[in-house]
Amino acid sequence: MYKAIIEIGGYKVGEEVPTDKAEAWLVAYGVPHVEKVNDESIEKVEEVNEVKVEEPTTSGSSILEDYLGRNSSVVKNNILKDELSDNQLKELLKLEKSDKNRYVVVKAIEKRLAD
Repeated sequence: MYKAIIEIGGYKVGEEVPTDKAEAWLVAYGVPHVEKVNDESIEKVEEVNEVKVEEPTTSGSSILEDYLGRNSSVVKNNILKDELSDNQLKELLKLEKSDKNRYVVVKAIEKRLAD
């Protein structure tokens, strides 16, 4: 017998989940949403483990990393036409050189910094 430890498929925390669905979800998810329980543990009060979901960070560097995450021709065109500050361009250059180091992108950033 399985019980939901996280809301899933219309089942609330602590509710019994059909075995076929529970076993499929155990395979499908990296974080278990159900747990196997025996008949004895049903009578015991179970502690529910809460899964802490991290909020995506909106720090400047992660946004700039996303900016550089596209293919080089798209990044180059965006750098040449977008309004970016010198600080943003310098950070983009630093990130590009430390990660992918694409010649076309580096040259586009250096050209914008020279203007």
